Amino acid sequence: MFARAGGEIAIRLRQSPMLGEIVAGLVLGPSLLNLVAPTPTLEFLGHLGILFMTFLAGMEVDLRMLRKVAGPSVVVSALGIAASMGLGYLVGVMFGFAPEVSLFLGAALATSSIAVTARVFADFSIMRTRVGLLSMAAHAIDDVLAMLVIIFVVSLFGGQDAGVPVWLVLLKVAAFLAIATAIGLFALKPVMTWVYRLKSRELHFTVAVSLVLLFGWGAEFFGLADVLGAFVAGAFLHYTEEAEPAMVDRVEAVSDGFLVPVFFAMIGLQTDLALLGSAVPLLIVVLIAAIAGKMLGCGLGAKLFGYSWRDSAIVGAGMIPRAGLALIMLGLVPQGSLPGVMAPLLVSIVFLSALVTAPILRVVVGPKRRENMEIAETTKA
Repeated sequence: MFARAGGEIAIRLRQSPMLGEIVAGLVLGPSLLNLVAPTPTLEFLGHLGILFMTFLAGMEVDLRMLRKVAGPSVVVSALGIAASMGLGYLVGVMFGFAPEVSLFLGAALATSSIAVTARVFADFSIMRTRVGLLSMAAHAIDDVLAMLVIIFVVSLFGGQDAGVPVWLVLLKVAAFLAIATAIGLFALKPVMTWVYRLKSRELHFTVAVSLVLLFGWGAEFFGLADVLGAFVAGAFLHYTEEAEPAMVDRVEAVSDGFLVPVFFAMIGLQTDLALLGSAVPLLIVVLIAAIAGKMLGCGLGAKLFGYSWRDSAIVGAGMIPRAGLALIMLGLVPQGSLPGVMAPLLVSIVFLSALVTAPILRVVVGPKRRENMEIAETTKA
């Protein structure tokens, strides 16, 4: 409830509700009042929020339009990862970290969060625009490329994923996409056609939840992030072209009204800014590198494919939020391999990168530009 109230306050201040929800977590967490501690239950509810949020983002995507940005999305993702990793490595060297630790920091900055971007793009009503589609596609590519980078970097520490060959990761990705595509194109449409004919609207909601969990589990089974599976489930459900509005409304009510605020509040609850201590200069420089890496790398990728400077900046800004994958990396390396400041640093970067995305997009997009993007989409349709 506190997180939801924070979101409402942010809306009244003409900001994304995500910002208020994160700040609510900071206020209740160890950074300020220390009244609420993260629990397995809160983590579970927050993770469900991620899944439903990315599922709804997938439902905003038209796969036939998404194919048109397949090529640019690979370039956008690759350049964003390369620039972020390079800047992260340089920052690590600048602050005296060992080469492998600097590479670890660079790999952490190479990740991106489709969940956060989906929420912000929805707030700005640019999800279905050309730049929105490109950013969503690039996020999906990021999950795969960043995983390959992480496996390489973790191998330098002899960590848990050190023995996983790159070809096996690519094989798993191909297998998941092949199976998901077969289900989405050939099985889902006739099943959903039958489901939509039933009078029980509650059953429609049950089917939507089941799809989120099924595709999420499938992605995890193949070693990928479950949010990617949830996004794919939503995209294929949109492809049926018969999505029941009442079903979407129910998912949005549960997601936006309860689960998603819990997720963003958890980011604040897990952030203890006091742990950074004297490392504030490091945090500031890393945050600048995190923003610049995606803005420059992803923005350049979009520009190479003929996007305007403004649209390229929007794509770059949409890639700024960092994913929990950066935090998962901490558990993949042997204990004691990293400086003690690395854990609070990465938690703070995940929080701050999510925090700055909406204000940056508000400046780059602008209300008149947002209006023009929506009109352009409607005209195309």
